[in-house]
This record gives sequence, structure tokens and C-alpha cells, in this order.
Amino acid sequence: MNPKAGRMSAIMLVLAGAVLCPAADTVATAVYSRISKGYKREKAKDGSYKPEFYAMTEGGRIEGTASDITVDKVSYLEVAGIARQLLATQNYHLAQTKEQAKLLLVLNWGSTIAPNGMHQQQNVASLRSAMASLGMDQYKLNNPAPFDEYAARPIYEGQDLSKNATNGLNRSIQWATNEEMAVVTAANSVESSFVQSLSDDRVRDRLNEANARVLGYVDDLADANDIRRYAGGGDRYNDLIGDVEESRYYIVVSAYDLPELEQKKKKKLLWQTRVSVRSPGNSFNDTYLAMLKNASAYFGQNSGKLVRGEGTKGTVELGELKYLGEAREPVVAEPTPEEPTNEEATPSEKEEGE
Repeated sequence: MNPKAGRMSAIMLVLAGAVLCPAADTVATAVYSRISKGYKREKAKDGSYKPEFYAMTEGGRIEGTASDITVDKVSYLEVAGIARQLLATQNYHLAQTKEQAKLLLVLNWGSTIAPNGMHQQQNVASLRSAMASLGMDQYKLNNPAPFDEYAARPIYEGQDLSKNATNGLNRSIQWATNEEMAVVTAANSVESSFVQSLSDDRVRDRLNEANARVLGYVDDLADANDIRRYAGGGDRYNDLIGDVEESRYYIVVSAYDLPELEQKKKKKLLWQTRVSVRSPGNSFNDTYLAMLKNASAYFGQNSGKLVRGEGTKGTVELGELKYLGEAREPVVAEPTPEEPTNEEATPSEKEEGE
């Protein structure tokens, strides 16, 4: 999916008759929403928000995320049709003309990639095996058979042959005994296992960080990562990490200043809402309705923190397609929208460059 190829004609093609059909099952969602410092909605005399008008386009997958068969079953028109109805509940309306549109809404959806837990388990098993072999070889070196004339003997009082061999301070290979070289080999295996484990942990940490940014978990993880983790403060941090390390379906709705984009070619993010559900046990085509519905209360608003809730699964009946116009100028919408800068926005998250 290439958003750069999208034109306003595609943006104005909507599902005029999309119908939300709730089902009985529910799904747990996590919503995170932030607005820019300079963005503020105006209110009418009755206290409701004044209407704002937008154009909408598809942003594709966020870089570093994936898809599956249930994600591929859902088309942009289906997601856009439901989003349009829910946006209207917050007084955001699809523009009827290009001139009327002041916001460009970019829709991204897909699935995060979970770290490979098997690598960690294999590294731990390999390290345990190497440590066991090292301990056995050290014992054999320090406790040779009484009448073994070829066994290594301490040259001076207090010499620790196994410790020296472990640290690479043994005799050179042409003079060392088999027992000494066995300890050297086992020590090298332990070191290699440690290095491999650390390398895999770095990859895992980078993937976790990228997933946390996509899902909107960064602020909550930072808040929970303190002394409370070790002083009986609950398992919130571990619960959040558990979510991040599990594959999750996500939808991100990003609102940009459209005149700023067209006139200055500058992407100015005004607000962004993220919602996700766990992938195991769910399918995107059954859950995206609940995801959007739970996220809709925070369109154009600050959620303040990660908001967990439950939504009813459902299906969508497609209605008549309505073509609302065409503009020849291409609307550029990168698939990886950036978070507002410090001067433009309050979000503490530094966007992954969606």
C-alpha cells in the first residue's frame, strides 16, 4: 500500500451506507491519544465542539510492523467507512470539497512483531549447559587421579590451576594438559553463550521499544519502571511488557494540518489516537470495529495515559459507494507520521517515524 500514490479522488470515495453490526463477544482494547500543544477545539454556545472537516487517506503499515490474513481481509474502504461514522460522533466530518478540508486524517493498521521467545530459551539452555561443563572440567583439573603422572600439578603453593585456565592464564597449548585445555574450551563456550544472549537481548529491547511506540505504551512503561517494581508496587510494568512482547493488532489515526501540508509541504501533527488488541485469540476483521469504537471517544483528545477497556466485536455491512469529487493535486501522506516536535506538541513519546 503506497499512500503517496493516493489522490483526493481516492480520499473522497467513502462508504455511504456502511452499517455497524455488533456481535456478542467482547475484546480487551488499549487506547492512547495525545494532541499537539497548539491544537485546541473550539466550542459552540451549547458546549459541543464546532465541526471540523477532514480529508482521509490510507497510511499503510507502520515501518517495522506486519500483517496477516485477517488484516488483509479488511479493506481501506471498510476501515475508513467505520472511522467516518465514529468521527462524526465527535463532530469531525468528511469534507465535501477540497477547500473545506482543514485536516488530513491518515489511517495506519497492521500487527506488531513479537520477539522470538525461543531464542531466549535456547540461549538460557545453552548457557546452563556450558556452565555445567565448565564446572565439571574445573573439578577434574583440580582433582587429578593420584597416580596420573601426566596430570597438571601446581608449580607453587596456592596456585589455582582451574582459575588460571578459566581466565586464559594457563600454560601454552604445547605444554598444557588435556584437562587444562578442556577448562579453556568450556570457559570460551560460556563466554560465547553470554555474548549471544546479550546480543539477542539487545535485539529484543529494540523491538520492544519500537512496538511500544507503535502501540502508545512508552509513557506508561516509563512511569511504571521505578522502585515500585521491586517494592510490592504490583505487576503493572510486567503486564505492560507482556503486552509489548506479544503480537498486537493496531490502528493509528493521525490528524495533520492540511493547509500546512499543501502550502509549506510540512507535516504538522495535530492529534493522534492509537488503539490495539492482542493478536493471539483474535482476528483483525472481527476486532477492528471494537477497536475504532473504543478509540473514538479520544479522537482529538488527550487520554492522559493508556486506557484499557472492552469493546463488542462486530461486522460491517457494506453499503453504496459514494464518489464525492476529484482533485488533481496529489496529497502526500507518509506511511510513518512523526510525532509533534517539542515546540509543536506535548507528547512525551518520540514518534517512531510512522
